Amino acid sequence: MAEKVQVDTTKLRHAAGTMDDVTTKVTTIINNLTNNLNDKGYPWGHDSYGDKFTGGTNGYTSNSKGLLQGAGNLKDTLGGFGSGMRDAAQKLDDMDENNS
Repeated sequence: MAEKVQVDTTKLRHAAGTMDDVTTKVTTIINNLTNNLNDKGYPWGHDSYGDKFTGGTNGYTSNSKGLLQGAGNLKDTLGGFGSGMRDAAQKLDDMDENNS
């Protein structure tokens, strides 16, 4: 027979709240970065050096878009962790109530 699994759903919900806090902080950082970058406008000259630095698949423009997209994906993943923990806690509580 399998061993019992015990989960403290109160602590799991607390961990979900902590994950929500992290998600909020990451969201604030991403928003501040995006706003600051947008406020600065195009940061490089349109001469051959500026075009070389920003252009192409390895240039600043492509890489900065990819980094911001990755940060957004991280934010979404963190938010999903918090929701998943909260949902798991509720399902475990419901199972306990049904088995009582």
